[in-house]
Amino acid sequence: MGRRPNSGFTLSEMLITIVVIGGLMLLALPKFQDAVRRSDVRGARTKVVTLYNQAKAVAMTTNRWTALRLNGNSAMITTALPGGGLDTLGGIEDLYGQYGVTMSSTDTMLSIDPRGFGSGAGTAVSTISLVRGSHADTVQISGFGRVVAK
Repeated sequence: MGRRPNSGFTLSEMLITIVVIGGLMLLALPKFQDAVRRSDVRGARTKVVTLYNQAKAVAMTTNRWTALRLNGNSAMITTALPGGGLDTLGGIEDLYGQYGVTMSSTDTMLSIDPRGFGSGAGTAVSTISLVRGSHADTVQISGFGRVVAK
């Protein structure tokens, strides 16, 4: 009778492989988390710019005053109703809940007239800061409605 061929891995070989892979993952984890935070800040910046552009488009297509309202870490679009009052378009966007980002702004309301211009008409610049951990980004909106993401 012959000996059975020895195939496969021993328990010690598998344990050593798992320990090495685990060590490599521990080294890569901080870089991965950093990339996620950076991506979240960029995503929040894109969301703010998109909301402002949506508010501007609504103002111009409906011929009504519209505003992007910033309250803490939340943002929403409102429009003036013909008989008075406000209507909220879409939902309230929670930037902290979606992206883990803390938002601060020089203005709590960015008004847009029916022509698509901001209420400051070129004289004022609103700055919105988005921060998560060590990553930060800003969006500046002029009174003319020009958006600059930095």
